[in-house]
Amino acid sequence: MGVEALAAVLVFISVGALTMVLLGNDSPTRAAERRIRSLNKPHTDPELEGQGLLTRSVSPLPFLRKLTSTDNDWVGRTTHDLQRAGLTLRVSEYLLIRLASAVLIGLATVLISNASPLGVILALVFGACGFMLPAALVRYLKGRRQAALNAQLVETIQLISNGLRSGFAFTQTVELAAKQIASPMKDELEYFLRDGRLGQAAEDSLKALVERTGSLDIEMMVTTILVQRTTGGNLSEILDNVAETIRERERLKGEIRALTASQRFSGFILSIYPVFLAAVFFLIAPSVMKVLVTEEVGRILLAVAIGLQLVGAWTIRRILTLDV
Repeated sequence: MGVEALAAVLVFISVGALTMVLLGNDSPTRAAERRIRSLNKPHTDPELEGQGLLTRSVSPLPFLRKLTSTDNDWVGRTTHDLQRAGLTLRVSEYLLIRLASAVLIGLATVLISNASPLGVILALVFGACGFMLPAALVRYLKGRRQAALNAQLVETIQLISNGLRSGFAFTQTVELAAKQIASPMKDELEYFLRDGRLGQAAEDSLKALVERTGSLDIEMMVTTILVQRTTGGNLSEILDNVAETIRERERLKGEIRALTASQRFSGFILSIYPVFLAAVFFLIAPSVMKVLVTEEVGRILLAVAIGLQLVGAWTIRRILTLDV
């Protein structure tokens, strides 16, 4: 089978699979069956139904709805990760993006390698990497958003503390802080206020705030507030102490970054050095280096080199990452 024929088959399979996913098997008979089942459902509490509408993440696509409707650990973790990354995707939509990424990268690898046996094996490997690529992007966005939240936390605590010291109620101070702070903390405070307007207890809204953000500093603040609401005390003074603790942690993080600056710079140089060296060789001896682009073995070796370089850069980054 030639490269063009294999590519056509893969494209046909990919487009057909995505079309089946998008259209689903939602015939009128199935719609009638759903209406009949809805009539036989037992009566449920309207408040619980409202909560389900606010928190559900089902897909409008029948195939993916079946795949992600079960209450399993992966769906729960993925839902939290998407929330903490600030993404409004459903779990099913996120899974569809990962599948599409795997198919497209695998297909591109097959075309570049002229559908050789080794190229097909590499297509499977890079397809798996393509499946993991959106997950890595979500982790990056989650970490960046958590860092932004932590950077705004001290200012938020000070605003709440000053409001309490002025005689405002806790919810009023949070509302005032939400008007003065920027996103993403503004969004989280507005979520907290919205939960309260919908009748949720303040304690539950605070716990939901911790679940949405996944920040240890925010968890420290929320734990302090919950303990104070149980035992009593001057919340304004307690929040000032929490803010001071968080400032001390940030100072310690800054010292660690200063002490590891040389190592991080060395890791950056090691990551970009092969790319720089390859560019120099392409300029000095293009006739030699073009083998990596024109020949099948060269393209395969180039793909392997890029993959190993990415793995090495990720490993260096993990080694230099210190949690405080």
